[in-house]
Amino acid sequence: MRFLDLSAGAALLLFAGVAAAVVLLYLLKPSPRRLAISSALIWQRVLKERRRRPERLRWWLSLLLALGIALSVTAALTRPEVAAVSGTASDVVLVIDTSPTMGARRADGRTRLAHALEQAGQIIAGRGAGSRYLVADTMHQTAVTAFESREAALQRLRAIEPATAGMPWFPDVPSADTNGAQDAERRQVWFVTDGVASVVAPEDARTVSVFQVADNVGITAFEVRAVPADARRHEAYVEVTNGSAGVRRVEMRIAGIGAPAVARELELAGGASASVVADVSAFGEGPLRASVRADGDALALDDVAYAYLPGKGRVRVALVTGGNQELARTLRLLPRLDVEVIGPAALRDAIRYDAVVLDRFVPSEPPVVPTLLIGPRSVPWLVRARGELTDTRLASWDGSHPLLSGVSLRDVLIDRAALLAPGTVERAPALVAVARAPGGEPLILATREGRRLALVSFALDASNFPQQASFPAFLSNAIDWLTREPRALAARVGQVSVPVPDGRVLDLDGREISTRTAPGATLFDAGQPGLYTAVTREDRIRVAVNLLDPQITALNASHFAQGAVPLASTQDAPPVGTDPWIVLLVLAALLLALEWWTYNRRVTV
Repeated sequence: MRFLDLSAGAALLLFAGVAAAVVLLYLLKPSPRRLAISSALIWQRVLKERRRRPERLRWWLSLLLALGIALSVTAALTRPEVAAVSGTASDVVLVIDTSPTMGARRADGRTRLAHALEQAGQIIAGRGAGSRYLVADTMHQTAVTAFESREAALQRLRAIEPATAGMPWFPDVPSADTNGAQDAERRQVWFVTDGVASVVAPEDARTVSVFQVADNVGITAFEVRAVPADARRHEAYVEVTNGSAGVRRVEMRIAGIGAPAVARELELAGGASASVVADVSAFGEGPLRASVRADGDALALDDVAYAYLPGKGRVRVALVTGGNQELARTLRLLPRLDVEVIGPAALRDAIRYDAVVLDRFVPSEPPVVPTLLIGPRSVPWLVRARGELTDTRLASWDGSHPLLSGVSLRDVLIDRAALLAPGTVERAPALVAVARAPGGEPLILATREGRRLALVSFALDASNFPQQASFPAFLSNAIDWLTREPRALAARVGQVSVPVPDGRVLDLDGREISTRTAPGATLFDAGQPGLYTAVTREDRIRVAVNLLDPQITALNASHFAQGAVPLASTQDAPPVGTDPWIVLLVLAALLLALEWWTYNRRVTV
């Protein structure tokens, strides 16, 4: 016999103490009652004629019943383990694989995880009474640091779901040799998995497989990009992978706004991938959804992917100038632009425009829309001038900034330019120099994040820039950069970080999603592929959240398929019997009833 909460020696000492206390209580004799009677003759005659019963035997019988009741209750409190009655109690560590592939459906329509939880329930049912359980999973959704009862473990199993993202690994659990040979004998580690994720279990773990071959087709790449020869046209690139063992016929569709969906029929060999390039220029600005469909597909998580198609409509630009007709004419020649020359007072309604160009004019307050400033002497709300630079040129520029992409400034000569000191105004958008003079002085500045602003520190009539072939390209880049929808960020399913502080996040239906704040970022959880929008007072960022993982789509890439891991049986323990403490409590109740009956029958004292 073993005891769950006490060693055998401590249990014996406890039993001895309880027995001694009961015996001492029986040895204590109450003081006899004194009664005054008129005569003792009658009592003497009664005592002579009465047949004396064995009083000592009655006392011993009463003592034995009391000892039986007390020791039964005490033994029940120590939760004894009797293998012949209840099976051997164990400390069971149950680790469930919750990687995304466990969400795949098997032939019976139930997921691999559902079968894994069923196997885990059988493991719990097969342990002896008094066993304790620690439930964990490979994606660390369940955080348990102590062993629990059977009921608590079953409740925790019912709450486990397959994860949609993250790196699976075997959790840190107590090893079988943590506390010596006695604990090693009673400790068991079980790992229930489909064998697809690269999870290494300890050598002493017993592995149970729920793998079954399944058919699956998924999207493993999705991207929208402009056609190099025509920025107004866009193409979608989709990669479809067959994770099944045999040939599969697949229907791929791309749906957007304002046009019928683009559909393709594919035939893929087992384990093969196919790339599809489709013209999506017919769709309007907004979300694009790629999807695949195949008969018997086992995993829905990788069947859809999202992207955002930038706008291709007309752009309204307001130009504030003192009479620079050449600038107005060049802007009007650019495609998709509706240019309106306005006075300074009309800037109060600048929200009606997509962008503003300020030629040698600086308003007292920053415009509420993206702005290009040309030739300002000083911008109090943005940057301050600290002198003038004369007879210079553009010696170096950053072609990686969208403002100067594909633009050569080698022959631009400048008579006069304001010598600006970026970053000197508090709470102003951070300007960086994208073009410099030979001495390193900034001549063209722009923001890289947040509110979009660009600044040319020299007037156009103080340079030969308008006569250069690169000038229209510069203006086109500037308007396109100021007005275009930012390219959607790409993120994986799971926790998503958007590089804007204190932003609100909306899903595709406009519902606000719960967020968390991190230094310089906003965090939110995306459990499914989708298109999300992070909104701040000054910016709006699209986030395309997708799975796009070939390792998850390959549901059959399991080491169980080759029989590399021996499988353990979940039925290697006897079925659970009656817990001894319940038997002991029942025995104590029976003895108590017997003691009451014998006392009332004058059999015991």
